[in-house]
Amino acid sequence: MRIEIHTKSNTLPTLIKGNAMHSALMFRALEQSNGYRPYMLVGYDSEGTELGHLLIMSKRSIHLLPPILHYRYTINGEGVYREECSRQERENIFTAFLDRILGMFDFRHTSIEVTNIEDQRFAYSTLSAHSFIPSRSQRLYISLHSKHPQERLARAYKAHIRNAADRGVTYSRATTQQDIKEGLRLMRNYYRSKIQRKLPKENVLRTMLYTPDGSLSDEAKLFIVEHRGKIIGSSLCLYENGRANLAFSCGLRKSYPLLYPGIMAIWAAITDAHHNGYAHFEFLEARALPFTQRKFINTLLNYGGKQVGTLRWYRFKWNWINKILRKIYI
Repeated sequence: MRIEIHTKSNTLPTLIKGNAMHSALMFRALEQSNGYRPYMLVGYDSEGTELGHLLIMSKRSIHLLPPILHYRYTINGEGVYREECSRQERENIFTAFLDRILGMFDFRHTSIEVTNIEDQRFAYSTLSAHSFIPSRSQRLYISLHSKHPQERLARAYKAHIRNAADRGVTYSRATTQQDIKEGLRLMRNYYRSKIQRKLPKENVLRTMLYTPDGSLSDEAKLFIVEHRGKIIGSSLCLYENGRANLAFSCGLRKSYPLLYPGIMAIWAAITDAHHNGYAHFEFLEARALPFTQRKFINTLLNYGGKQVGTLRWYRFKWNWINKILRKIYI
């Protein structure tokens, strides 16, 4: 298998559609983010047909105590592969990608993380053999294919949504420059006070919402909640094959407590995903949150979501740390 590595979006080939975390859209967003650098690994067979691709995110940061320039590399999911590839073939391609990654970054990285692999058994032996340490994590999603999302709502949330609608609250996709600007401004102000949940810069979010030619993207949507012409909530959703992923949401719940803008912002994204035939709806912010954020997780469960256990894998530059942690966790 031949592997190409791309570090600039203008050299990216046409990629197989799949996981939003490994899309050209995410690559362009990371490319414009300060402190981040994306790497796209693309594998080809002998005939030049793409077998799969994998996006790696590099984040550079400076730690004062101890003083160190920290390079963290993150692989968010198993990657994207051709539909004809069997599970074993996907694991073999992933292993080839991983070997190439470790060869590229072995002397530079401080840590490498592999997270949000849906099947906990996928590449388990490969990651263990490469001295990665597993730790438990979680995902939270709603199934949209078997029931209408209204049926899965908690009784209190059904009442909140009904009362908000009776008071004149509406929601829709933001399609104008002004609505997008106001929706992102509201979101930026909301996330300033959040420690565990960070919002990318506005230019990065705009990169997600628009295609390179300036039209609205089908891979990301911004929803706004309005009352009497004023935007009081917003949410941003990313899309991939069969799944909608809620990335960020906010609402002026203290200013408008009886209008439930935060609830309505999430509900806008859920109903749109159901209307457009997506089978699942995932809350990306719920991934890997600490137990101190349990209240936030319980709030999301009121939409009818269910939690699924998953693994996060870590590998540090210093082998003696890896050996100690493997003795503790394995």
